[in-house]
Amino acid sequence: MALTEDAGPPPQSALQTAGFRDYALLHVVVLVWGLTAILGKLITLEPGVLTAWRTGLAAVTLYVFLIFRREALPHWRASLVMLGTGLLIGLHWFLFFLSGRLGTVSGSLAGASTMALWIALLEPVMVRGRRWSGAEALLAAGVAAGVMIIQFSDRGLLTGILAAGVASVFSIINARLVQRHSPLMITALEMTSACALCVVGSAVLAEKGVPLKILPSAADWPWVLILALLCTVFAYSACVWLQRRVTPFSIGMASNLEPVYGMGLAPLVFGAVEHQPLRFYVGSAVIIGFVILHTALTNRRMANPPALQPASSPATGSDGG
Repeated sequence: MALTEDAGPPPQSALQTAGFRDYALLHVVVLVWGLTAILGKLITLEPGVLTAWRTGLAAVTLYVFLIFRREALPHWRASLVMLGTGLLIGLHWFLFFLSGRLGTVSGSLAGASTMALWIALLEPVMVRGRRWSGAEALLAAGVAAGVMIIQFSDRGLLTGILAAGVASVFSIINARLVQRHSPLMITALEMTSACALCVVGSAVLAEKGVPLKILPSAADWPWVLILALLCTVFAYSACVWLQRRVTPFSIGMASNLEPVYGMGLAPLVFGAVEHQPLRFYVGSAVIIGFVILHTALTNRRMANPPALQPASSPATGSDGG
């Protein structure tokens, strides 16, 4: 069932005005996200166990922050929504790390970068009163074309695309939640249920007779901590906070630079197996071009907001305020 406009995220005009610092922070977040697929391949744990450690450590860290800030839990209904959203996050990260194991880091990132296209398709379905935008659909399709140029044959690509679809759903939900609740509280509760899902899922899906590696090795621990603290506590919490000021579609468009950052860094870590052919640079140029176009259109719309309709005259029965 679609969300009503009252229950869903406010229209663009109701969002707090985003400035240069907000968009700069957004791109820092995206740059950090570009590291996640690399870290996922460096860490030797299975995807479900890895996601459980990532979300569990993040949740514990966030609860410490919340205790010091003396933040109370939200109403039980809102808490249930956050916990339910966390299940989607756990599924998303499990699929994301799995896509990197099935193929290359590049293919995983390419699939994940279709998030803006998913948002353009799903937000009008999920939020009642949110109209379809032909411009957004064209921008997202252009980015998807850039992604396909970069990488189409990778085995992990389809799994990465599915992960992006799941991410678009919880991004739309978080845009609603963050207007009324603390970003840190939202993130803490979502990480809690994401961790629980991954713990249960790892136990259920474990192969019989094959011991499941649960504890990170000494070599894994630095990467696990970076993944949990930098890529989750900082980056995910900052992204949730930014949704008070930036629309889900704009965040999805910026996130399309994640594969550009990640694929650029991957050869430095993994060597020749991650070196990119000419199509990487062509596809990257297409993605960057559409992201710049979206930014320009957004700035133009903010600089020239639609004119307010004139107030009704007293004869119509309006009290004028």
